[in-house]
Amino acid sequence: MSNDTHPGEQGIDRRTAMKSLGAAAIGGMSLAALDPDIVTGIVPQSGESEAVDWKGGEKSERMFPLSVASGGPTPSGIILWTKLSSERCQSSEPVHVQVATDEAFTDPVYEGKVAAERVKADNNYVVKVDLDGELPADSHLFYRFHHAGVTSPTGRARTLPKPDASPESVRLAVVTCQSYQSGYYPAYNYIADEDVDYIVHLGDQIYEYAGDSPFEGRSIELPSGHDLAWTLEDFRHLWETYREDAFFRRALERHPLIPTWDDHEIVNNRYWDYENERPWTEDHPLKDDPEALTRLFADGIKAWWEYNPARVEYDPSADSLLDSLRLWRSVRFGDLLELPVTDERLFRSLPPAGDAAGRRQRGVPPHAPERDNGDRTMLGFEQREWLLDTLKETDATWKAWANEVAISEFVMSFTDDGQFWRNYDSWDGYEHEREEIMGQLEHFGVENFLAFTGDWHTSFVSYLMLDYEDAFQRTPIPSEEDVVGIEFMTPGLSSNGWASDFWGKENRTDVESESPELTNETWQEVVLEENPHFEFIDVKYNGYSVAEFTPEEFTWTTYAVDDTVDEPGVARGVLRKYRVPEGTVELEELEADDSPLPENEADI
Repeated sequence: MSNDTHPGEQGIDRRTAMKSLGAAAIGGMSLAALDPDIVTGIVPQSGESEAVDWKGGEKSERMFPLSVASGGPTPSGIILWTKLSSERCQSSEPVHVQVATDEAFTDPVYEGKVAAERVKADNNYVVKVDLDGELPADSHLFYRFHHAGVTSPTGRARTLPKPDASPESVRLAVVTCQSYQSGYYPAYNYIADEDVDYIVHLGDQIYEYAGDSPFEGRSIELPSGHDLAWTLEDFRHLWETYREDAFFRRALERHPLIPTWDDHEIVNNRYWDYENERPWTEDHPLKDDPEALTRLFADGIKAWWEYNPARVEYDPSADSLLDSLRLWRSVRFGDLLELPVTDERLFRSLPPAGDAAGRRQRGVPPHAPERDNGDRTMLGFEQREWLLDTLKETDATWKAWANEVAISEFVMSFTDDGQFWRNYDSWDGYEHEREEIMGQLEHFGVENFLAFTGDWHTSFVSYLMLDYEDAFQRTPIPSEEDVVGIEFMTPGLSSNGWASDFWGKENRTDVESESPELTNETWQEVVLEENPHFEFIDVKYNGYSVAEFTPEEFTWTTYAVDDTVDEPGVARGVLRKYRVPEGTVELEELEADDSPLPENEADI
């Protein structure tokens, strides 16, 4: 184990109670570890309990405007989620829940209710039901809610295999970066129909922005009247706006959600200032008011907690924001897959070389020696040690890290003046911690290690290296002994990419020479030349990926989807498909198409 410290370690040592809670949370979590104001009041109904007319009632969308969702799976349960209409919720009526093995609910395996007094305006009429310990393992199950004579849409949940089970396969849809104003969500309609077990969301499930959109029906006005989220009501409005999308609702009805977050769930490029014990960002007008910015972060955390059926620890009364949310946890799929999910925003140190280097800007030279400072952290001491212990100690065949931001070194030079483009907001700004993680994985012989990544609105596949050489001294081909694993970045679901010819409206041009942005082809040429550990990159297409694990191999398929049309059945094509045999770090390309979508005929 590393003995390195960082500026926040003293504070974390004062929070030993959180450590003890976290140890119990890895295998399962009781109701007490979840917010008692939301997840309580579950009472199994007896045969003599009041009758519920599951077939009666008015249209469900009036009472359950955001439909239903599930997440936080365990081998014996899952968290079920819904939200009642604030106008139609009856304060004297409980919320009933029913789970069955069939969609017709002829074989119920659980019936219960949430007491009326537990459904509160304080939590925006959100209802979460934790059924850990109540359901059969490794099962597809159907569920529904009922309140005041109205029955919700039916959702489909799935429990995990038992820890010692040997699943034949696990299939995950992997998504990230879904700016509501930047495009539509037909990708979610495809995901709803995919034969996957869970949806893994790598962050930026909402964006904090309001304002006009070039897409019909995608403009946003916040209750506060600001163009950025400013209050808890603003955050809730954003979550509701995003969840009102019919394709998104359908995907969450069909598949349980395993989410983490990135920065936009609160504010762009957010960090923790350990020296002053406060959150920090350069991208919000409240940045110079520590008290107001802390309140903004607390509101964003509360809203994330309310709208995500995630098995995480939340304590809104904690003395520090760092104690308020323990998002990191690991999901185990028998002996086939260990999926650690991390939080790379709440605990990260300030960016190296000041904010200008931490932001995504071209032409920034790599002149920030503090990026390799051992006192700086992305994960925080406790989370880093937990991640390493999880990856080293698991006996699962595959280890796949649900990681928010790019791990692989990434340098770009478009000019002859020696200036390089670096993104210190990614793991390139936290080199010491990255090298420690990669070094320990290599030292302890962790095999079949993969990382799933979001954030960049880009697709890439890259080898994860033990140590990245200096930009001016790298070899053309990475040596096998330096390769630790493979990183797979999934494209943004709707957020704009980097190229002038991205599949969207803004900056689109038919005349390439008139474009202010670089083309996808230029990006590919330069990235692959200057980053030999990269196998593939595409900065043009939005879409999603499907990850499939079997005992013999891993396959990764990235789909490009036309997000300019708000209809089912829009153009979709395979951008890349790779295979990794078990016991190797070898990539085999199975399918490749640099133009997977037809020319867009939509009126844009």
